[in-house]
Amino acid sequence: MPPRPRPLLAVRLIGPADIVTIHKAQLVAQLTAAYGHRATCRTSTHPASHAGETRVYLTLTPKEEAH
Repeated sequence: MPPRPRPLLAVRLIGPADIVTIHKAQLVAQLTAAYGHRATCRTSTHPASHAGETRVYLTLTPKEEAH
């Protein structure tokens, strides 16, 4: 198994679910506009420690080149 490429950017958001959801959408849109076809933006959403809060991880990795 080849090693995973180092992320270009990793972001963690933790806070009230409604606020985190809004910021997640804005960040994904900005990262897609900035990096477009050169990178892949993945998100992962999890419950946070406090009631009503969410944790979101965004990871921007370079796309693999087609051979």
